[in-house]
Amino acid sequence: MLTLVLADSELELVPPEIQGHPAIRSYARKRGKSPAGILLDSSFHHPAMKRLEQGERRGRPDIVHLFMLLCLDSILNSEGRLKTIVHTRNNEMIMIAPETRIPKNYTRFVGLMEELFKAGRVPAEGSPLLTLEGGKDLKAVLEEVGGKAVAMDPAGKRVDLQDFLGKKKGDLTMIIGGFPHGEFNSPAKDLCKEMISIHEIPLKVWTVAAEVLVSYRQGASGKR
Repeated sequence: MLTLVLADSELELVPPEIQGHPAIRSYARKRGKSPAGILLDSSFHHPAMKRLEQGERRGRPDIVHLFMLLCLDSILNSEGRLKTIVHTRNNEMIMIAPETRIPKNYTRFVGLMEELFKAGRVPAEGSPLLTLEGGKDLKAVLEEVGGKAVAMDPAGKRVDLQDFLGKKKGDLTMIIGGFPHGEFNSPAKDLCKEMISIHEIPLKVWTVAAEVLVSYRQGASGKR
């Protein structure tokens, strides 16, 4: 079983310190929502985000959207061999049921995430497809998931990914940074026994996720 964790993802509601900014208030008004109930999005809120610490990397729900689509539509997920988890910069953990169908339309995805942050689960009744838990730093996430943890990092040891994954036995947890650039805010390097790189230049989050999904399946097939 492979668990993919998108760590330190830049998915959050608009923080209190910029909820009164004109760019935030205008956007919220157009959507008929409170500024406190909308996702921070750098595409729309860039002027306000200049006031935020690490504002240059925050507000990227699009990264989470693409990551979820890739994972949940993957062959590995359809075979029942994948767990998908999103960990946020504010130490929330989103557990995603493998049968979940994430909206391909980005606007609908944003609405879904806003509903999740408000209610803590989606749907509100019956078996949840998405659940959000607060107070879950990366260490707590990894303890809950179990398995050997490996982090993807441009500065890590260069490996042939299919060969690397093909040699792994038992459950494996792969950590991918859910931010556009920079380093992990979480102590991923201390929590993982291995940090690996798969290319000479930094890759986009969704590219790394796609490579892991395909290489794990091919590597595991090669062991049979």
